[in-house]
This record gives sequence, C-alpha cells and structure tokens, in this order.
Amino acid sequence: MGLIKMFTSAVGSNLADQVVEYFRCDGMNQDTMCVPATKVLRGKAVNNGTSDYISNGSAFDVAIGQAALLVEDGKVWDMVVALDNDAAGHYKYDSSTAPSILGSGFKDLMPSIKDIGNRFTAGGQATHTMRLVYINLKPLVNNKIGFGKVPFRDGEMNLSLNAQGHGSFEFKIFDPGAFYETCVHDISKPFTRDDGDGEQFVGQLKTDMKPKFGIAISKLSAKRIPYDQIIAYADDLADEMNKVLDDKWTPKGVQLTSLSIELNVDDESKERIAKFQEARTAGSDPSMLYAMDRMSINKARESAAENTAGAMNAFMGMGMAGGSMSQPMDSSMYNQAMQQNMNNTQVAAASAPSADSWICECGTSNSGKFCQGCGKPKPEPKAADGWTCECGAVNQGKFCMECGKSKPADGWICTKCGTVNKGKFCAECGAKKPAGEPLYKCDKCGWEPEDPKHPPKFCPQCGDPFNDDDIV
Repeated sequence: MGLIKMFTSAVGSNLADQVVEYFRCDGMNQDTMCVPATKVLRGKAVNNGTSDYISNGSAFDVAIGQAALLVEDGKVWDMVVALDNDAAGHYKYDSSTAPSILGSGFKDLMPSIKDIGNRFTAGGQATHTMRLVYINLKPLVNNKIGFGKVPFRDGEMNLSLNAQGHGSFEFKIFDPGAFYETCVHDISKPFTRDDGDGEQFVGQLKTDMKPKFGIAISKLSAKRIPYDQIIAYADDLADEMNKVLDDKWTPKGVQLTSLSIELNVDDESKERIAKFQEARTAGSDPSMLYAMDRMSINKARESAAENTAGAMNAFMGMGMAGGSMSQPMDSSMYNQAMQQNMNNTQVAAASAPSADSWICECGTSNSGKFCQGCGKPKPEPKAADGWTCECGAVNQGKFCMECGKSKPADGWICTKCGTVNKGKFCAECGAKKPAGEPLYKCDKCGWEPEDPKHPPKFCPQCGDPFNDDDIV
C-alpha cells in the first residue's frame, strides 16, 4: 500500500533511527482549514520552504478530525482520513506502491477516491516531488451571515412579508481531496478563514448563501409557519439550504452543518402586520365595523362622482350591486355600536382618575402631595431626555450648562461654511468631507447608526461587520 499504518510501539524515542523523516501537524486551530506539514528532525521542528516535502520511508502523525494528504504536482495522490481512533495514528509513506486511501470508510469521499484511482491507473506511481498537507475536518463555527428583503408568506396571517435576518452558520470540509484541489492555491502557508485566500473563501461561501435564503425560506413558508416562529426551525432551514447549495458547495468539498438565524421583517411588512391586527380587532368591534362600512360607502360615492362615464351611470352601478353600496349596515348593527360606545364611555368616566391624581409605588391612588397609603411624597416629573457632555453633565439645550461646550453634531461640520453633513461632500458648498471624520453606513442594507462616527461591530439589520467598506 502507498501508506502503511505503524504500530504505536514502533514510534517512540528511536523514531528518528527507524525512518528517514518524521512529520507532524502544527498550528491547527478552529480558524485553520489547511496547513502544510512540519518536519521534525530529532525532536526539533524544521521551518523552511521545503519542510513539507516528504520522501520514501518517511513517517507522519494524523490526529482525530484531520486528513493527511500526499500532493504531487497540485493533485492529491493519496490520503488518510481520521474520523475516529481506528484511523488516527502513525503512518509511513511507501512511494513504490499504489495509493491506499486509508480511513476511507467515509462514504462522502467516493468521488475523490475514484479520481485518485484513475490517475494512478493512467500515470503509475509518484515520480515527482511529494508534499504532505493537513486538512481540518472539524466544523468551523461562528461565521457571521445576514440577508435582507427575502419574500416570506406568513402561515398565520397569510400575508406576504419581507423577511430579513442575521446570525451565524457552521460548515465543515467533508471531501478533503476536492477541497484542496479546488480551493487551496498556496500550500506554503496556512489556509485560515481570517486571512488572505482563506478569508476570501469564506466570503465566497457567504456570497453563495445569500441568494439561496429566498428559496429555502419559501419552502418553509409552504409549511404555514408564522414568521416569528421560524427560529424554531433552524435545523429545517439548514437542511433546505444544504439542498439549494449543493451545486455550489459540493464541488468545493464543504457542506453546511448548522445555521442560526434571528428572523425579522422590514418596516413595510410591520405596517402590513399592524393593519392586519387592526382589521382583526375591528371584526369583533361593532362600532369599528360600522365606521369602516360608512367610510367604504363615502369612498365609493367619491369614485362614482369622478367616473368618466358619468356620475349617474356610476350611481346606477352601485344600486345594481344589491343596494349594499348605497345603504349602511342594518339598524341593529348601528344600535349595537352606539350602545357599546355608551357603555365604554360610562366605564371610562367612572374609572378615569382626576387630572391631579397620581399613583404611588405602593399602588395607592392619591390626589394630594403625599401618599395616603405609605406617606411618600409625590414624585417630581422627569425632565425630557437630553445629551451627555464630555464632562459628564446631562443637558437639554445646545450648550453644556457646566463647561459651556456645544452639543456634538450628528455628522461632520464643514470647515468652510459650517453646515452639518452625513455624506462625502458638503450639501451647501460642495467641500469634501475631511479624512479624519469617518461616518459609517452599512454597505449591504443601508442601515445608519445613531452615532455615525461610532458604529456597532455588526449591523443589527443584516449582520454584516462594520469596516472600511462602510465608511461614507
């Protein structure tokens, strides 16, 4: 076999005398996806440009949750996949035999195994420089993601809403051979998700995900799930996302393992929900039904008067509709509405406190300056919210009453004309914003922080991190 597993007893203090070279995996952490092997000579690590080259008879270690790949001319020649104790351990490389694909009980590796077998059949044993690299097979967690204005049909209200959400996702490398050959370009340095090519790779995963949210959420909405309960279906959403991402992620050797999204709706959708709830409340209130009926009749009359075919024809059409458009609700509905209004008025008048009354912390209603129940004085009315100066004083006006400093401007002040602006140029004289006045606005969804100079770490609307790309 190309790779031969060694007994534990054969790997010890005399290892350097038994094998040509010894390799191990250094620097693998939760942010690392791929790292070159480190050569060890008599207990000391070798760090140079050729330290990951491996020769016939060399030994190396593979830990649980790792895959060790032998790479020849950019192509995976052989591999060890260690998902459990049986596959993890010490191995020796024999260049004179066919690839062995040890630990290949992982069924998802079949495409890579077939490809390696075809290459070996066509080209024979390795004849060029062989390098050893390690792939992280453990889930990579806490990757931020956000999206906005995804159509969603609420199952409870039967309304079309614009969903938006932010949260995080978790993914893992399930096919190390496909991942290496498709995504890794420079094997001389670690491939991490927070730097260089690795950071761009994770960014591409997010780009692949965003347009797929609409498809996945629409499949969930078909199950008539209310929008405020979809958070309970995170696993279902992850399964649907995996299905729609298959054509994008499978060739890269990665898959989505977990998705946690906090779902919300935009302002337009909130207005629709408010109107729906108002209409539902009106359905149980006779007075509101009567008022809505009168409003609809008046609106129909106004439209009839403006009809281009003539007002008379329009009013005749209203009469042909059965008279319902020209007559209000029956008298019993009107009487019921009036009676309910009278009852509500009487109850409100009986229970309404006087203008000078106040309720103490102990729950007693009072009209004087002291509580009749506990004797506490009537609390003073609170002043309106103000702004806090650098000196710590809370103020209401435009200047601090302690140190005299002016209230900070909501934006940057033009040095030429004094106008307060939020854009890149002065709205009054056209002067360019000074370089030392950074103002932030989310480049993904357009959300602006209350303090444009000091934004949060992530956009609360879509989850996108604030960085230099968000400076306006």
